This record gives sequence, C-alpha cells and structure tokens, in this order.
Amino acid sequence: MTAIRFEIRDRKPYAGGETFGAFGMFEHIEGRIEYAVTPGHEANRAIVDLDAAPREPDGRVAFAGDFTVVAPVTRSAGALLLDVPNRGRRLPFSQFNRAAPEDLLADPCAPGDGFLFRHGFALASIGWQWDAAEGLGLDAPHAEPGGHPARGEVVCRVQPDRDSTWTHFGQLGDVSYPPADLEDPAARLFVQRDDNAPYELLPRTCWRFARERQGRVVPDGTHIHVADGMRAGTVYTLVYTAEGAPVVGAGLLALRDAAAALRAGDGVSPLEYGFDRVHAFGASQTGRVLRHFLHLGLNRDEGGVRAFDGVLAHIAGGQRGDFNHRFAQPSSLGAPGPGQAFPFAGTAAEDPHTGRTAGLFDAEADLPKVFFTNTSWEYWRGDAALVHVEPGGDRDLPEHPNERRYAFAGTHHVNGMLPPTDTFPLTGTRGRYTFNVVDHSPLVRAALVNLDRWVAGVAEPPPSAVPRLADGTLVERGEALERFEGLQTPDEAQLGGLSHLDLGPETARGVCRFPARRLEPFPRLVSSVGPDLNETGGIRLPDITVPVGVHTGWNPRHPTQGAPRQAAAFAGFSRFFDAGALADRYGTREAYSERVRAAARRLVETGYVLEDDEELLVRNALTRYDLASGKERESERESDGVGA
Repeated sequence: MTAIRFEIRDRKPYAGGETFGAFGMFEHIEGRIEYAVTPGHEANRAIVDLDAAPREPDGRVAFAGDFTVVAPVTRSAGALLLDVPNRGRRLPFSQFNRAAPEDLLADPCAPGDGFLFRHGFALASIGWQWDAAEGLGLDAPHAEPGGHPARGEVVCRVQPDRDSTWTHFGQLGDVSYPPADLEDPAARLFVQRDDNAPYELLPRTCWRFARERQGRVVPDGTHIHVADGMRAGTVYTLVYTAEGAPVVGAGLLALRDAAAALRAGDGVSPLEYGFDRVHAFGASQTGRVLRHFLHLGLNRDEGGVRAFDGVLAHIAGGQRGDFNHRFAQPSSLGAPGPGQAFPFAGTAAEDPHTGRTAGLFDAEADLPKVFFTNTSWEYWRGDAALVHVEPGGDRDLPEHPNERRYAFAGTHHVNGMLPPTDTFPLTGTRGRYTFNVVDHSPLVRAALVNLDRWVAGVAEPPPSAVPRLADGTLVERGEALERFEGLQTPDEAQLGGLSHLDLGPETARGVCRFPARRLEPFPRLVSSVGPDLNETGGIRLPDITVPVGVHTGWNPRHPTQGAPRQAAAFAGFSRFFDAGALADRYGTREAYSERVRAAARRLVETGYVLEDDEELLVRNALTRYDLASGKERESERESDGVGA
C-alpha cells in the first residue's frame, strides 16, 4: 500500500449523538492526510509531471490534503461512500440527505434526512483539488522540470453577463495561475460571438491585465481590462504565460490512496474497522474527475489494493476535465482542453476524425461497476449522448458489462428550483424563462443504492435508460427545437458541444498549446419530445409522464445579459399548462393524484426509485399541479416582460 498517514484534528459525535436506525450513533472526524507516492511506479505513471516533483529522502513525492469522515462508532456500515468534493464542497449532504441550504451554511455536514446513514453508508470526503478556494483542498507538489519552476501557457474562458470594461478571469473561483508578467506582449485575448465562431485576436494594445479602482485603471493579475469595453454574452478566451505548476494529477492519487487506506481500516485509517465495499461519488466537475480517474486506469494503488468497487459519476456528460496536464485548472468551464477529447464512452469505438479505436475504460485493468447518470442539460450542452453513441453519430453503442447509463428526462443540471425563479441566487445569471422545477434527487438516491446492491451481489440494477437512435428517441438538437413554436429558442448554430481538437504536438506528455484548434464536431444529440413537448427518452418521472407543464434541459440566456440565442449555463425551464388545459387533461386534482400515484408505483416496481421516495414523487407532482392551477402563475411570467 502507498505510504499514507491520517492526522485527526477534531473527533466528535455526529449530529449531537443522533442514532440512525440499525446503524446506531455515528462520529464526525476532520483532519489531514499525508501522502507519499513513488514516481515511476506502474500505478502512478499516468500522472503528468509527477517525475518532475521534488522528492523526499526515500525517493517518494509527498503532499497532503483535507478529509472528513462520518462513520458509525462501531462496525455496522455496509459500505463506504467516498465523496469527491466539488470545488471544496462536500456534496452528499445535499445530494443524498437533502440537507437544507440554510442548515448547510451553519454546518456543511448537516445530516438532513439522514438517508445515507439510515441506509448504512459511511461517508468520507477527500480533498483533491489544489486550487479549491474553500472547504476541502489539497497541497499538491510542484513540478520542477530541469530543477526550475515550470513555465507554460494558461487558458481562461469568460462570458460576461453585463457590459463592462473589465472582468475577473478566474474559472468558477479564484485565478489559479497569476500571469508571470503583466506586460507580456505574447499574452493574447480572443473574441468570439459564440463558442462555435472563429477566434478573433484582439490587439494587445487594446487590453491589459488591470481593473478599475476609484475611476483609475490599475494593474491587476486577476482581471482583464478592455479599453473599448467587453460586451455581455460575448466569449473571451485569454492565453498567457504563468510560472509555477503544481502536479494537478496528484489529486487523483489522493482519492485512490485515501480510498484504499479507508478500506483497510485499523492501523491505517482513523477507523477501527475497514470496508468490503467502497464506492465513489462525484457530480458535475467531480463526476468528470471520476471519468478521468477511470480513463487513466488508477483503481489500484502501489500495493495493488483496489480503491473503488463502484463509481457513480453524476451529471458529468461525456467529458473528463482539467485534472492531469501542466497548468491544468480543475474548475475550468468551457475552454477546450485535453479533458474534452476522445474517447467518451466506456465501450471502445472508432473516432471518425482520426481512425483511432478506444474506450474510456481501456486503461483500467480493475474496472469497478460504473453508473453514468445525466440530466437533459448535459445532452443539450452537447456531449452526454457520446456516453452511449458512436462518435460518428450513426449507431447506439452497446454498454460495457460493468456499466449502466441513465438519462433523467426533462431535468436540468442544478436540480429542480422552487420557489420558481429565473435567476441563480449565487451568480445572478438569468434565463429567459423560469428555471426547471423537476426534482431528480429520487433517481440519484436510487442509483446509489442500486449500485451498492450490484456490487454486493444482491441484485442486478435496472436496465440502462437513455434516448436511443434505434427507437427514434435520440435526435439532432434542431429537430427538437423546431417543436417549440411560439417560444424563443436557442440558435442551434450557437450551442456548444465537443469537437476534435488540436492541442499541439506535446499533448501526450501533458503540455498543451492554447487555444485549442477546433476541427470537426462530434455529434450533439438530445432526446426527442412528444406531443406535450416533454422528453421521450430516459427515465421519466411523473412530472414528465403525467405532466402539468413542459420541462426542458435548455433555457436561452436572458436578453439583458447578452447572447439571447445562446443557452444559459446549467439551466432548463419549466412552463406550466394553463388551468383549462389541466382540467381537460385530468379533470380534478384527485384524478390527477391517482395517475401520479400509479406512475410513481411503476418507477418503484422497476427499481428506478426507492420505496422510501414514492410519497415524495407524489408530493412533488401535486406541488407542481398546485403551482400550475393556482392564481400565482409564476412560471408563466416572462422575465421582465420579454415576450416569447
């Protein structure tokens, strides 16, 4: 086993000593983990620049990170769930336990309804991201090729929501790499109308690394200032030279080695017992981390100990990410890089642009059971279909024996939002229409339990459920958009997606040339829609099968924030039927309730929803019915009076 040491900084009863069913009291442990890995070892060779990091006297490379463990006081848990924190944030307390946002502000480990612990899961959140601005992070080693700090290119993408002369260029967080020279004449700023448009180079004399303070333009290494102004909705791509690159891929080794140590238990981890089953969970950014982890074949440590038996990669689409190249930014969003390259599906397929045949799982000799779960938004982003379609876009791919693929019809990336709103409260980003209200958390909870049962040999999981070419439920985006007459839709030509990329001749060793050259696009397919404009492919909740409105995975940007024919990040919309249409469809609320109960029961019987959540499905659907039929027709209002 890789060398590892846990330092406990706080240990206390969890949730004030509350008991969780048959699993009793849990304890809450916080601390640090010290790692030491061997460069050149077969288990570590995929990590870029590990061999260029400073070494300890024993020849190992050392680094350290944060951890949180919530586990039964005595051995009673069935499995360990290892959480891959999203930008430092512990995810399972909201994703699975449904802890309220206000409770999580007071305590990031608030128990919520205790779902995980009532089902016998212990939980470990492991810091892996070297540039996490808050929460759990990692102190990564730095690369020193030739004995000197690395220098190289950094790429950042920004799309302002308002007109301004200056903006911050951090990627969903702080600026990871400050420019080595604020006056560097080789720094470049490119402008695009949208992500599919050609790059236009802005002359270096027209912009600078600076911001405005008290009416003056002052040099600043975290902002760019454009004398003629930056336009809302326009895409700006910044490329500059930085000095000092961490070994970003060390974060992947931290996840692996922490999982292996916690599996072993007594004498290695803080717990007196180990685990027969260890699963990993990541969502969005960290779902992509887990896809990257599998792609690099990292599931056994230096001693041959398995890290994960099951992996639940949620809302990751078909991408990996900025997790293992020089000057990688783990929080990067949208700038094309090596994490957006082929292969996309677990099953091997041929890339029509290069003729190369490969699969996401090719390097993994000890493949865990894997669930890929995606919402409609990842399909509309342009890449989720690549998880199960040939890269040429003309044939469904058979699934790998160790995987299941699930699409959550009519949902969006950030889960259902109530009360109805068109504005993300944390960012101020707006959609043209009210955001999607469908709650897909019952499907995620069932996926975790089904994955654990599969690994334990208790039961096969429900069959994969995704839109497919073979049955006509998977179509081009334009074909779906044509159905939405009377609504302002995005322009298909301005919607993003993945393309074959040219990142320069040194990409294989983790050194990239930016910005990437986009070549031929990969297919960008979505679910078809039925007569009521709801999606026909994937797992369909009662909101979709017994609808009181239309629920999508796309929502145009609000006109006041520019680029109104592009899609708002992370968002779909919900638009309720009017009261007359509801009466024509269902008659009374009681009749509607009966149909919802039947739909919920079918989902429980097929295994896509747990019996625990059957009543929640009914309550959710009735809440939406009341919104649709009530006097306050929030989701029918156009944002700021903008017509459809």
